[in-house]
Amino acid sequence: MEDKNVKQKEFWSGAGGDVWVNKQKEMDIMLNPLGQRAIDKLDLSNGKRILDIGCGCGATTLEIAKMIPEGKIIGVDISEPMLNQARKDALEMSLSNTEFVVQDVQTDEISKDAFDIAFSRFGVMFFEDSYEAFKNINNALKVGGQLSFVCWQEPLLNPWQSLSIQVIKQFIDLPAPPPKSPGPFAFEDKSYVEDILDRSNFKEINIDDNQEEIIMFSGKSLKEASEDYLTINPVVTEMLKNSPKELKEEILEALIIKFSDFHEDHGLVFPSATWIVTAKK
Repeated sequence: MEDKNVKQKEFWSGAGGDVWVNKQKEMDIMLNPLGQRAIDKLDLSNGKRILDIGCGCGATTLEIAKMIPEGKIIGVDISEPMLNQARKDALEMSLSNTEFVVQDVQTDEISKDAFDIAFSRFGVMFFEDSYEAFKNINNALKVGGQLSFVCWQEPLLNPWQSLSIQVIKQFIDLPAPPPKSPGPFAFEDKSYVEDILDRSNFKEINIDDNQEEIIMFSGKSLKEASEDYLTINPVVTEMLKNSPKELKEEILEALIIKFSDFHEDHGLVFPSATWIVTAKK
Protein backbone atom coordinates (compact mmCIF):
# COMPACT_ATOMS: atom_id res chain seq x y z
CA MET A 1 0.00 0.00 0.00
CA GLU A 2 0.93 3.65 -0.34
CA ASP A 3 3.32 4.94 2.31
CA LYS A 4 1.49 7.30 4.65
CA ASN A 5 1.97 8.54 8.22
CA VAL A 6 5.56 9.39 7.24
CA LYS A 7 6.17 11.98 9.98
CA GLN A 8 4.80 9.65 12.65
CA LYS A 9 7.04 6.81 11.45
CA GLU A 10 10.09 9.09 11.44
CA PHE A 11 9.40 10.28 14.98
CA TRP A 12 8.52 6.95 16.62
CA SER A 13 11.29 4.95 14.91
CA GLY A 14 13.83 7.69 15.57
CA ALA A 15 14.55 9.89 18.56
CA GLY A 16 10.97 9.76 19.82
CA GLY A 17 10.96 5.99 20.07
CA ASP A 18 14.37 5.94 21.77
CA VAL A 19 13.18 8.46 24.38
CA TRP A 20 10.07 6.43 25.14
CA VAL A 21 12.15 3.28 25.60
CA ASN A 22 14.34 5.15 28.09
CA LYS A 23 11.29 6.54 29.91
CA GLN A 24 9.25 3.34 29.64
CA LYS A 25 8.76 2.70 33.36
CA GLU A 26 7.71 6.28 34.11
CA MET A 27 5.29 6.35 31.18
CA ASP A 28 3.74 3.01 32.13
CA ILE A 29 3.10 4.29 35.67
CA MET A 30 1.22 7.20 34.09
CA LEU A 31 -0.67 5.28 31.40
CA ASN A 32 -1.27 1.76 32.78
CA PRO A 33 -4.23 2.70 35.01
CA LEU A 34 -5.91 4.38 32.03
CA GLY A 35 -5.18 1.45 29.76
CA GLN A 36 -6.64 -0.86 32.38
CA ARG A 37 -10.01 0.88 32.02
CA ALA A 38 -10.12 -0.28 28.40
CA ILE A 39 -8.83 -3.77 29.26
CA ASP A 40 -11.61 -4.13 31.83
CA LYS A 41 -14.16 -3.86 28.99
CA LEU A 42 -12.79 -6.94 27.19
CA ASP A 43 -13.99 -10.52 27.24
CA LEU A 44 -10.66 -12.20 27.87
CA SER A 45 -11.91 -15.77 28.07
CA ASN A 46 -9.11 -18.11 27.13
CA GLY A 47 -8.22 -18.89 23.56
CA LYS A 48 -8.83 -15.37 22.23
CA ARG A 49 -6.68 -13.93 19.45
CA ILE A 50 -6.01 -10.23 20.13
CA LEU A 51 -4.52 -7.31 18.21
CA ASP A 52 -2.84 -4.59 20.34
CA ILE A 53 -2.63 -1.48 18.16
CA GLY A 54 0.21 0.98 18.79
CA CYS A 55 1.52 -1.29 21.52
CA GLY A 56 4.75 0.69 22.05
CA CYS A 57 7.06 -1.06 24.51
CA GLY A 58 4.44 -3.74 25.04
CA ALA A 59 3.19 -3.12 28.58
CA THR A 60 -0.44 -3.79 27.73
CA THR A 61 0.40 -6.62 25.35
CA LEU A 62 2.33 -8.45 28.05
CA GLU A 63 -0.30 -7.74 30.71
CA ILE A 64 -3.05 -9.19 28.52
CA ALA A 65 -0.83 -12.14 27.53
CA LYS A 66 -0.61 -13.17 31.18
CA MET A 67 -4.42 -13.19 31.34
CA ILE A 68 -4.88 -15.51 28.32
CA PRO A 69 -2.27 -18.28 28.60
CA GLU A 70 -4.07 -20.33 25.92
CA GLY A 71 -4.69 -17.31 23.70
CA LYS A 72 -2.45 -15.20 21.46
CA ILE A 73 -1.82 -11.45 21.36
CA ILE A 74 -0.06 -9.63 18.54
CA GLY A 75 1.37 -6.21 19.36
CA VAL A 76 1.83 -3.92 16.35
CA ASP A 77 3.52 -0.53 16.17
CA ILE A 78 5.50 1.65 13.76
CA SER A 79 8.34 2.13 16.28
CA GLU A 80 11.15 -0.39 15.88
CA PRO A 81 13.01 0.72 19.06
CA MET A 82 9.90 0.25 21.18
CA LEU A 83 9.07 -3.13 19.66
CA ASN A 84 12.62 -4.32 20.30
CA GLN A 85 12.14 -3.47 23.97
CA ALA A 86 8.79 -5.28 23.98
CA ARG A 87 10.37 -8.44 22.54
CA LYS A 88 13.12 -8.30 25.16
CA ASP A 89 10.60 -7.97 28.00
CA ALA A 90 8.45 -10.83 26.64
CA LEU A 91 11.52 -13.08 26.54
CA GLU A 92 12.50 -12.16 30.11
CA MET A 93 8.94 -12.90 31.27
CA SER A 94 8.84 -16.21 29.34
CA LEU A 95 5.61 -15.20 27.59
CA SER A 96 5.43 -17.32 24.46
CA ASN A 97 1.89 -16.30 23.46
CA THR A 98 2.99 -12.86 22.23
CA GLU A 99 4.34 -11.55 18.97
CA PHE A 100 5.50 -8.04 18.05
CA VAL A 101 5.30 -6.80 14.47
CA VAL A 102 6.29 -3.54 12.76
CA GLN A 103 3.00 -2.64 11.13
CA ASP A 104 0.86 0.39 10.31
CA VAL A 105 -2.75 -0.71 10.63
CA GLN A 106 -3.88 2.15 8.40
CA THR A 107 -1.87 1.13 5.37
CA ASP A 108 -0.57 -2.41 5.85
CA GLU A 109 -2.70 -5.40 4.98
CA ILE A 110 -4.03 -7.37 7.95
CA SER A 111 -5.55 -10.79 7.51
CA LYS A 112 -9.35 -10.68 7.28
CA ASP A 113 -11.34 -12.06 10.23
CA ALA A 114 -8.08 -12.87 12.05
CA PHE A 115 -8.80 -11.48 15.54
CA ASP A 116 -11.43 -11.76 18.26
CA ILE A 117 -10.39 -8.45 19.85
CA ALA A 118 -8.72 -5.20 18.80
CA PHE A 119 -7.35 -3.12 21.68
CA SER A 120 -5.31 0.05 22.07
CA ARG A 121 -3.90 2.19 24.86
CA PHE A 122 -3.45 5.63 23.24
CA GLY A 123 -2.27 4.11 19.97
CA VAL A 124 -5.03 5.03 17.53
CA MET A 125 -4.92 8.86 17.40
CA PHE A 126 -1.96 9.24 15.04
CA PHE A 127 -3.34 8.11 11.68
CA GLU A 128 -3.42 10.48 8.71
CA ASP A 129 -6.72 8.86 7.72
CA SER A 130 -8.57 7.44 10.72
CA TYR A 131 -11.48 6.24 8.58
CA GLU A 132 -9.15 4.10 6.48
CA ALA A 133 -7.41 2.77 9.59
CA PHE A 134 -10.59 1.74 11.39
CA LYS A 135 -12.04 0.11 8.28
CA ASN A 136 -8.83 -1.94 8.22
CA ILE A 137 -9.25 -2.77 11.93
CA ASN A 138 -12.87 -3.77 11.38
CA ASN A 139 -11.81 -6.02 8.50
CA ALA A 140 -9.29 -7.75 10.77
CA LEU A 141 -11.95 -8.66 13.35
CA LYS A 142 -14.16 -11.70 13.26
CA VAL A 143 -17.91 -11.12 13.17
CA GLY A 144 -18.95 -10.21 16.73
CA GLY A 145 -15.38 -9.24 17.58
CA GLN A 146 -14.67 -6.58 20.19
CA LEU A 147 -12.95 -3.20 19.92
CA SER A 148 -11.78 -1.35 23.04
CA PHE A 149 -9.43 1.62 23.32
CA VAL A 150 -8.62 4.63 25.46
CA CYS A 151 -7.85 8.09 24.05
CA TRP A 152 -7.49 11.62 25.42
CA GLN A 153 -10.31 14.11 25.70
CA GLU A 154 -9.64 17.81 25.00
CA PRO A 155 -6.39 19.44 26.20
CA LEU A 156 -8.19 21.84 28.57
CA LEU A 157 -9.26 18.79 30.60
CA ASN A 158 -5.67 17.50 30.51
CA PRO A 159 -3.51 20.27 32.02
CA TRP A 160 -0.32 18.23 31.61
CA GLN A 161 -0.73 19.24 27.95
CA SER A 162 -2.64 22.54 27.98
CA LEU A 163 -0.39 24.22 30.58
CA SER A 164 2.75 23.34 28.66
CA ILE A 165 1.29 24.79 25.46
CA GLN A 166 0.49 28.00 27.37
CA VAL A 167 4.14 28.22 28.39
CA ILE A 168 5.53 27.54 24.90
CA LYS A 169 3.21 30.13 23.36
CA GLN A 170 4.91 32.77 25.48
CA PHE A 171 8.11 32.16 23.53
CA ILE A 172 7.09 30.82 20.12
CA ASP A 173 4.44 31.82 17.61
CA LEU A 174 2.53 28.60 17.86
CA PRO A 175 -0.23 27.94 15.32
CA ALA A 176 -2.95 25.58 16.47
CA PRO A 177 -2.80 22.20 14.70
CA PRO A 178 -5.66 21.55 12.28
CA PRO A 179 -8.67 19.93 13.98
CA LYS A 180 -8.55 16.14 13.95
CA SER A 181 -4.95 16.11 12.69
CA PRO A 182 -2.75 13.20 13.87
CA GLY A 183 -1.62 13.67 17.47
CA PRO A 184 -2.49 12.87 21.09
CA PHE A 185 -5.76 14.85 20.94
CA ALA A 186 -7.03 13.86 17.50
CA PHE A 187 -9.98 12.07 19.13
CA GLU A 188 -10.98 14.75 21.64
CA ASP A 189 -14.33 15.23 19.81
CA LYS A 190 -16.64 12.42 20.86
CA SER A 191 -18.90 12.84 17.82
CA TYR A 192 -15.89 12.47 15.50
CA VAL A 193 -14.95 9.17 17.12
CA GLU A 194 -18.54 7.96 16.81
CA ASP A 195 -18.58 8.89 13.12
CA ILE A 196 -15.32 7.08 12.42
CA LEU A 197 -16.57 3.89 14.03
CA ASP A 198 -20.03 4.10 12.48
CA ARG A 199 -18.62 4.62 8.98
CA SER A 200 -16.15 1.79 9.59
CA ASN A 201 -19.08 -0.59 10.15
CA PHE A 202 -18.78 -0.95 13.91
CA LYS A 203 -21.89 -1.55 16.01
CA GLU A 204 -22.87 -1.11 19.68
CA ILE A 205 -20.60 1.93 19.99
CA ASN A 206 -20.10 3.23 23.54
CA ILE A 207 -17.90 6.15 24.57
CA ASP A 208 -17.55 6.56 28.34
CA ASP A 209 -16.15 9.58 30.16
CA ASN A 210 -13.25 8.70 32.48
CA GLN A 211 -11.61 11.27 34.73
CA GLU A 212 -8.86 10.44 37.22
CA GLU A 213 -5.51 11.65 38.46
CA ILE A 214 -2.34 10.55 36.71
CA ILE A 215 1.28 10.51 37.91
CA MET A 216 3.90 11.70 35.44
CA PHE A 217 7.61 10.91 35.90
CA SER A 218 7.26 9.08 39.17
CA GLY A 219 10.06 9.78 41.64
CA LYS A 220 11.54 12.64 39.61
CA SER A 221 12.30 16.12 40.89
CA LEU A 222 10.30 19.03 39.47
CA LYS A 223 13.20 20.01 37.19
CA GLU A 224 13.81 16.43 36.02
CA ALA A 225 10.10 15.88 35.33
CA SER A 226 9.86 19.13 33.35
CA GLU A 227 12.94 18.21 31.30
CA ASP A 228 11.49 14.79 30.57
CA TYR A 229 8.17 16.27 29.57
CA LEU A 230 9.79 18.29 26.80
CA THR A 231 11.18 15.09 25.25
CA ILE A 232 8.23 12.67 25.29
CA ASN A 233 5.41 14.63 23.68
CA PRO A 234 5.62 14.42 19.85
CA VAL A 235 3.77 17.70 19.43
CA VAL A 236 6.12 19.59 21.75
CA THR A 237 9.19 17.86 20.30
CA GLU A 238 8.26 18.97 16.80
CA MET A 239 7.72 22.56 17.99
CA LEU A 240 11.10 22.83 19.67
CA LYS A 241 13.38 20.75 17.46
CA ASN A 242 14.92 23.74 15.67
CA SER A 243 14.89 26.15 18.63
CA PRO A 244 18.21 27.48 20.00
CA LYS A 245 19.51 26.11 23.28
CA GLU A 246 18.97 29.42 25.10
CA LEU A 247 15.29 29.47 24.16
CA LYS A 248 14.81 25.88 25.27
CA GLU A 249 16.34 26.77 28.65
CA GLU A 250 13.97 29.71 29.02
CA ILE A 251 11.01 27.50 28.17
CA LEU A 252 12.17 24.90 30.68
CA GLU A 253 12.40 27.47 33.48
CA ALA A 254 8.91 28.76 32.68
CA LEU A 255 7.56 25.20 32.56
CA ILE A 256 9.06 24.43 35.96
CA ILE A 257 7.18 27.41 37.42
CA LYS A 258 3.92 26.40 35.70
CA PHE A 259 4.19 22.76 36.83
CA SER A 260 5.24 23.58 40.41
CA ASP A 261 1.67 23.49 41.75
CA PHE A 262 1.31 19.92 40.52
CA HIS A 263 4.56 18.45 41.86
CA GLU A 264 4.45 16.06 44.79
CA ASP A 265 7.00 13.71 46.31
CA HIS A 266 6.09 10.94 43.85
CA GLY A 267 6.15 13.09 40.70
CA LEU A 268 3.82 15.38 38.78
CA VAL A 269 0.17 14.70 39.66
CA PHE A 270 -2.43 15.99 37.20
CA PRO A 271 -6.13 15.53 36.63
CA SER A 272 -6.86 13.77 33.33
CA ALA A 273 -9.83 13.11 31.08
CA THR A 274 -10.06 10.22 28.63
CA TRP A 275 -12.64 8.43 26.52
CA ILE A 276 -13.05 4.70 27.02
CA VAL A 277 -14.37 3.53 23.65
CA THR A 278 -15.92 0.14 22.93
CA ALA A 279 -17.70 -1.34 19.92
CA LYS A 280 -18.36 -4.61 18.14
CA LYS A 281 -18.11 -5.78 14.56
